[in-house]
Amino acid sequence: MMKTFPLNSRSKTTALKQPKELYSFSRDIDGEWQYDEEVLKKEALPYYYLPDNSIDSQIDLGAGYSKFKKIPAEQNVADFGALLKSIIQYEKNQQEKLKSIDIITFRGILTKLLTLPYNLKDGFEFYISGYDGQLFMKNNDEFDFQKPTSKDEYAERCEYSGYKFEAISTLPKPWSECSRSTIDKRSKKVVNNYEQYISVVSSGVGQTGILLAGEVDCVYDYIPGNSKNISGHYVELKTSKVIEHNGQVVNFEKKLFKTWAQSFLIGIRKIIYGFRDENLILRSVEVFKTDEIPILMKENPINQTNPNKIVFINAIKWYGAVIEWINNEIDHNDESKSYKLSYDPGSRSLSLIEVDYETNKKLRNGDLLTQEFKAWRELIKS
Repeated sequence: MMKTFPLNSRSKTTALKQPKELYSFSRDIDGEWQYDEEVLKKEALPYYYLPDNSIDSQIDLGAGYSKFKKIPAEQNVADFGALLKSIIQYEKNQQEKLKSIDIITFRGILTKLLTLPYNLKDGFEFYISGYDGQLFMKNNDEFDFQKPTSKDEYAERCEYSGYKFEAISTLPKPWSECSRSTIDKRSKKVVNNYEQYISVVSSGVGQTGILLAGEVDCVYDYIPGNSKNISGHYVELKTSKVIEHNGQVVNFEKKLFKTWAQSFLIGIRKIIYGFRDENLILRSVEVFKTDEIPILMKENPINQTNPNKIVFINAIKWYGAVIEWINNEIDHNDESKSYKLSYDPGSRSLSLIEVDYETNKKLRNGDLLTQEFKAWRELIKS
């Protein structure tokens, strides 16, 4: 039986729980996941450093493209098994199961849900299973791989420029602890997209508690001594084409809205955009405060007459409604069933349907939940 949820649904409340980091884990240059948090915060979390005189030197964000160490697309997906393993490690340290959590997922999934009212052209599919009083929601990567992904070389270079911007604007340690050589040779560093630092936060909307994991690019200034409230020191790094005329403002606002959602969901308070020209030369850098973006876009005089103007409170009310619906529709303890949540841009419908095991037998065998995770949860029950 299929259930649908109207896209015009809105929650009466906009009460969102402030995200709080519980722990972190990372993927190293060899593609291996690391879970020793104290080591990670010292070795895997970079620091932002890009003085104005560096920006003025016309940095080439396309330099080194031929040496780019790019992880295969099928490996560069949100690894649900890695997230489950990180939860095991956390619960072992706390000696108890995660409290007040109804939904466990990745930031990318919730970003797609939050931004859906203003991104109706892109379809998605998620799988959801209930187990041990919680819902586990993961992306259907096979669905994404079916989408046309062919890019010309220039598009590939533009994508690369984002990773290059991260490489030239960060340091492995605070500036005061880095050598002059380390600082000056960043432009020659081989760029990779293997390394990821993942922050895992507890959050929520209304009465629904959420645990979500999302990548963090760097720290803006310092890591607090006890690592509390560290999210406020995180930075999201992005690149975009230089805005040269009013017609480009609408497209940039759509991009900024999505970046806002990514940052808002895990508590990142600062976003830094590097603006590049057609030759991929860095022309300027602009810092945005996450909580000021809704006001900036609301008051932007260029976009006032746009009938599809983004209204942030509208997106948040939609997000609250759809999260509540998902949380109420699926049994949190029935591991015999799995569900597919999908959005079809053709019919503009969001639907929830129980998975047919005859055509998706792998889900019956625990595609969402690993045997290691189930064994751990059974252990702490006893």
